Amino acid sequence: MGTSLRPFTPVSPGEILAEEIEALGWSQSDMAAVVGRPVQAINEIIAGRKAITPETAVALSQALGTSAEYWLTLEASYRLDLLHARGGSPTGDVERRARLFSKVPIKELIRLGWIQADLNDLEQAEKAVCRFLEIGSIGEEPKLPFAARKAAIQAPHTAPQIAWVCQVRHTARTIKVAKYTRDRLAATAPTLARLSASEVETRRVPAVLADLGVRFVAVPPLAGTKVDGATVWLDGESPVVAVSFRYDRADWFWFTLMHELAHVLAGDGHRLPLIDLSLVGVDAVDGDVSAMEARANRTAANWLVPADEMKAFLRETKPYLGRDAIMRFAARMGVNPAIVVGQLQKRGEIPYTHHRSMLAKVRHLFSGM
Repeated sequence: MGTSLRPFTPVSPGEILAEEIEALGWSQSDMAAVVGRPVQAINEIIAGRKAITPETAVALSQALGTSAEYWLTLEASYRLDLLHARGGSPTGDVERRARLFSKVPIKELIRLGWIQADLNDLEQAEKAVCRFLEIGSIGEEPKLPFAARKAAIQAPHTAPQIAWVCQVRHTARTIKVAKYTRDRLAATAPTLARLSASEVETRRVPAVLADLGVRFVAVPPLAGTKVDGATVWLDGESPVVAVSFRYDRADWFWFTLMHELAHVLAGDGHRLPLIDLSLVGVDAVDGDVSAMEARANRTAANWLVPADEMKAFLRETKPYLGRDAIMRFAARMGVNPAIVVGQLQKRGEIPYTHHRSMLAKVRHLFSGM
């Protein structure tokens, strides 16, 4: 039935040992001599002050014709009964802490300042987690379903992924933006990558998107999530694009941003917030992708470097895809050279180990967010 019934008053193995000694007509001194233990040790076991060790259990089993397991089981049951009888069992707290740790990566959330909680005050910690997940009690599941996409596989939603999306939502609600108009975003998105040409212009990304009615959020990834970005809607008219800066590289940032904006324009993420995992880099999967992800990938790549321009560049330049050629092409396209390098790597034209010095860092440009 899953419920163990225990006596109200715990019975110690020492009481049973005393009965065995009495039945044999021995004294405690006799038993001590037989098992090779001090008389005081036998006395303390009988009084319940000393636990039966494996060595003593073996000696008692040989003296009394029982098994060592018998005495060890009696000892373990007695100690557990004592714990329950005293009403001081920490098991309830252990279960509550286990539930907290399975609900969210709570230590990481505290470290990042996403929640204010003290793990020594479980009631306060549970309330903090409930507020963060927007649930009524710690036993509830967050009402935040989402589709986690990597290639054509819908990954299981994990506690860290759910926590990351929750933080995206919390942060997005603090941002004021203009009314979202799809047509304005559609007109601007194809040229947005030109802001990558300088750090000053790149810093303007959040403001430009806000003017288009799109909230831009940068939320660091939680350990082990491999989250690159997300598309979330606060309501039917309030899109949010989130990036994690899992990699501090301009090529990663711009491809992830464009990928999420492609989702917004397509209306993706209305029913289920979308988390994109492993979009860029050696762990990216570009083969067997879903139709939705393939569309977003194509759109993002074409906004960064138009497909016909990339084909012409490759036709004219291969196999000598050197630094100078890339710099000239990037200048002609009006984009950061890292974007060209990233697209060449993603297309398999150059290895991921080539031209890494051209992959400019960008995280510091958004450090105030």
